[in-house]
Amino acid sequence: RKTAHKRTLKTPTPLTLSLALLLIGPGLMRAEEGQAIGAPPIYPGFPTAEHLGVVPPLTKSSEDWLSKVTPESETKLEEGLDEALKEYFLFGTIWHGKNLGDGRTNPHRAQEMALSGSEFNAITAENCMKPSALQPHQGVFNFAPADEFVQTSSQMGHTIIGHTLVWKNDAPAWFFQNDDGTPAPREIVIERMVQHIATVVGRYRGKIKFWDVVNEAVDLLPNAQGKLEACLKPSPWLEAIGPEYIELAYRAAHEADPEAKLLYNDYNLYEEKKADFVIAMVKDLRNRGVPVHGIGYQGHMFLDFPKIEQVEYLLKSCRSENIPLSVTELDLSVLPNAWKHRGASVEDSFTLAEKFNPYPEAVPEAVLMEQAQRYREMFELFIKYHTTIERVSFWGVWDGNSWRNYKPMEGRRDYPLLFDRQFKKKPAYEEISKLLSLPPEKKNKREPSLTSRG
Repeated sequence: RKTAHKRTLKTPTPLTLSLALLLIGPGLMRAEEGQAIGAPPIYPGFPTAEHLGVVPPLTKSSEDWLSKVTPESETKLEEGLDEALKEYFLFGTIWHGKNLGDGRTNPHRAQEMALSGSEFNAITAENCMKPSALQPHQGVFNFAPADEFVQTSSQMGHTIIGHTLVWKNDAPAWFFQNDDGTPAPREIVIERMVQHIATVVGRYRGKIKFWDVVNEAVDLLPNAQGKLEACLKPSPWLEAIGPEYIELAYRAAHEADPEAKLLYNDYNLYEEKKADFVIAMVKDLRNRGVPVHGIGYQGHMFLDFPKIEQVEYLLKSCRSENIPLSVTELDLSVLPNAWKHRGASVEDSFTLAEKFNPYPEAVPEAVLMEQAQRYREMFELFIKYHTTIERVSFWGVWDGNSWRNYKPMEGRRDYPLLFDRQFKKKPAYEEISKLLSLPPEKKNKREPSLTSRG
């Protein structure tokens, strides 16, 4: 059986990262070995246009699920879900902090902390550790919110996850530009990236168990024939440094904290082509001694998409390659997929509001029951592969502060999590509780043991 990950906190120590060993060009060096890196990365070339990867709209009737929900006669747990799940994997949520992703001030921190302490044993920084939050201008660090997150979470006994170090969508322009706005030389961009990682990871050395080092670097884009292929996503990091930016980021993070587990984190890994590419990329890095300790599957879902078998493909593939997996950003929207209209607001269009914001006041009980059954099926799958899965984390504590309310379309009202807007348990919570009260043979199939480090 697995036990919850706990670690004695250590006093941060000064970094000895040698930037001289992280050279550019053909002479790129391995920091710990002092040897030139051999074969080039296996990643294929990439197109210049981005593909949106739209998920099909909902089709299943909510009422069809009512007959599938388990009977009230099933036993429910009296303990928190973190306690019930600790033999399988860590069970986490996020730290919203004082400021939310849509710019609002968060007035519900006390309620969030109470739920986080009673129901979860792992916690991820939602926004306070992203590069633009920590170092918006070169050499100007804002550590106060991140320090509060780490200190408070440590006192609560949570396993802490840092999110994120290198991400296309959160990369201040100063990383890539000279003072006059022209593109900075490759070696300067490398130095800035490595120094940012060294400073941030080093500050919390021994306190953060997992880091999402590189986030969302892979996409499915159309090739010359119009067919989707997985490849490295166009980004300022890729343009300025080349594919080596990924390796450099992991080596720098490992040098800053050799005990931290370093993850590659991405979305839509239910797509076989993308899953295969990411697993091959991680295998290639690990085979060359690059410290990538696992894959993070974000897990942003809808009521009938992705299919269970699609998610299981990823879990099977990670298990077969001995790569630990974390479900890092789980939520389950009850609204139609609106990514085609990202950036729009339902307040500006009655047509959009009617179609994409169907529950502006309250959500029907039948929809919550459908969501509950869907969550139960997912957790049945997660428990089945518990020797591969290290952690399952929700991207939010309660419905009211979920990013799904303002992304991809502003002004919507979604209900994607286990606790409602009154901080009460939803049917989805109860279904997971019922599942966990069952005998082991009825809730999972034991899988072979998996090494958690690579």
